[in-house]
Amino acid sequence: MIMVRANNIAALGVLSLGIMGIGQAVAAEDPTGYWATEKNESQIHITHCGDKLCGNIFWMKEPSDGKGAMRLDKENEDEAKRKRTLLGLQLINMKPEDDYWKGTVYNPQNGKTYDATLKILSHTQVELKGCVAYILCGGQKWTREDPKTVNTAESGTAKPAAAHPEPAHPTPAGTAAHKASVPATGAATPPE
Repeated sequence: MIMVRANNIAALGVLSLGIMGIGQAVAAEDPTGYWATEKNESQIHITHCGDKLCGNIFWMKEPSDGKGAMRLDKENEDEAKRKRTLLGLQLINMKPEDDYWKGTVYNPQNGKTYDATLKILSHTQVELKGCVAYILCGGQKWTREDPKTVNTAESGTAKPAAAHPEPAHPTPAGTAAHKASVPATGAATPPE
């Protein structure tokens, strides 16, 4: 009888180790931080917003249009959104799935939103893939870096970027998440 109990305890120990290993193997790693895009034309700040990941444009190599005005989301398919500035614009909206993140990515260069995945390749590199119907895919590898200073005009003046730029898809007004994301100043920020 003692031998049967010992075998049962050993089996439970092996089973629990196996279950713990499975849980660790499928959990998506946390990619929060600042990421330089492949051609270093912008820096994306990835943060948690509820149970999702949000990625906003934190820094741009060329934030102005050459005439001193900030670049706008002029290619957006929704005409009402074409006056939004690109700096601070939310591009990434994803949820964890197995060992990667899955959701959508907005491309301001053509105004389209794509199905996308984000996978951590190493502590310093992630791969973002955007697809049309998960068939025609393109991707970029981004490199982790410290936050950059945001240029606000062509004159070269700079100021630190906002810690929480306005999301492209704000939380619906009246919801608990919206109330939690609106600070005393009244400016909407994505929840962390």
